[in-house]
Amino acid sequence: SLYEEVKAGHVTQLPEAFSDPRTAELQKKLGELQTQYSQFKVTFGPKNPRLMEIEEQMGAIQQQISESRTGLAEKLRADYERAVRDETSLGAALNVAKAEAAQQNQAAIQFNILRQDVETTKALYTDFLNKTNQARIQEHEQHNNVKMIDPPQVPASPIAPNRLRTILIGFLISLVAGVGLVFSLEYLDNTIKTVEDVSRYTQLPALSVIPAISGRKSRLLAGPGNGKKKRGAELAQKNGSHLKINELMIMDSRSSVAEAYRVLRTSVLLSSVDRPPKLILVTSGQPGEGKTTTVVNTAISLAQLGASVLIIDCDLRKPSVHKALGVDQSRGLSTYLSRSVDIDEVIQKLPISNLSLLPCGPIPPNPSEMISSLKMKQMLQSLTEIYDHIIIDSPPLLKVTDPVILSTMVDGVILVVHGGKSTRDVVRRTRQELSVAGAKIFGVVLNNIDAHSEGYDSYYSEAYTDYEAESAASSGD
Repeated sequence: SLYEEVKAGHVTQLPEAFSDPRTAELQKKLGELQTQYSQFKVTFGPKNPRLMEIEEQMGAIQQQISESRTGLAEKLRADYERAVRDETSLGAALNVAKAEAAQQNQAAIQFNILRQDVETTKALYTDFLNKTNQARIQEHEQHNNVKMIDPPQVPASPIAPNRLRTILIGFLISLVAGVGLVFSLEYLDNTIKTVEDVSRYTQLPALSVIPAISGRKSRLLAGPGNGKKKRGAELAQKNGSHLKINELMIMDSRSSVAEAYRVLRTSVLLSSVDRPPKLILVTSGQPGEGKTTTVVNTAISLAQLGASVLIIDCDLRKPSVHKALGVDQSRGLSTYLSRSVDIDEVIQKLPISNLSLLPCGPIPPNPSEMISSLKMKQMLQSLTEIYDHIIIDSPPLLKVTDPVILSTMVDGVILVVHGGKSTRDVVRRTRQELSVAGAKIFGVVLNNIDAHSEGYDSYYSEAYTDYEAESAASSGD
């Protein structure tokens, strides 16, 4: 209200409590000067110097009064604004206090409810304890004739845990888990490993089981006799080159591997009723199963009987017989089939008695066409009149069609199966391909078998243990 009065110019109407004392004095002094001015003006006239001095004093006082009023107005305006801010702040604080009061009222109500629950629960719990104590007292009153039958004793050893029993249980569980794992792995293994697998999954006879020869000392497969090892080494070094067999065909004549190939030789010779087979094809389902090993060792076994044997390398894609025997293949089967040369010019005599080789020759661009040609059939027909047995090495059957074509030109087929590597599906498919072509399958050679792990040690190892030990000692193995 004071600020509104000042803004309206009613400073003189303010209460004395809020007026400026200095302004009142100046107002009083101004009134006195005005009185003097009136007196002098009447007495001395308007041109009197004293009158002019009083006018100047009145003007100065009037200015001071105006300045005082302006300062008072500013002061009241600042007080008014501060009062407005205080009012706003107090209003906000009041609203917060109201909200807190309402929240405290709700909390007080909830607190009263919880306190009532606590008091009720305490009363129930106290009543429960009283009744429980009364029941115990009554129970003790009913059984007051207790007697000690056996005094307690401290055990000499801990009752639990029973470590021995825990160890035994863990051992039995581990044993059962191990046996189960072995049977699971055996069930999941679909490879051909035993003669029973051959009969069951191929419906073919097992001609022979060839033990693994890794780690044996290389010796030429030769006939019986004490001087054969030296003779084999001399034959291997003829013409300044060693036979590169890669531990394939070179075995002692009385070793288990040599005996296995003799079994294969006997099975092949007895596979035909009328006469021993002349044209024999050796193939397999996939690479790396030991076809070349079987071809070379079977040919050596047959040559040991005095029969003339010829090895033909019909693998015109990736030949390996010349590598095994360490001979040159610059001229061979592909040379004869593609040019007009004499067959004797491409057949090489080997250092081994009664054994010859027709190598592959340069690898041609059309192997299947060459093998299926009429010249190939005529060549085989003419060679059967010269040699007693012809052993043909061919590529894997499931990779190319060359073995299927050759199977229609020979007396029979020997299927080589790598033990523990060839799967049942591969062997079944190989047999099916040959059967569809009308080929005669002599049987299966189970190759690279671990004699000790597969149960053949009693047959292949016991009879030759003493001899192999003597042979190893004499050769420095």
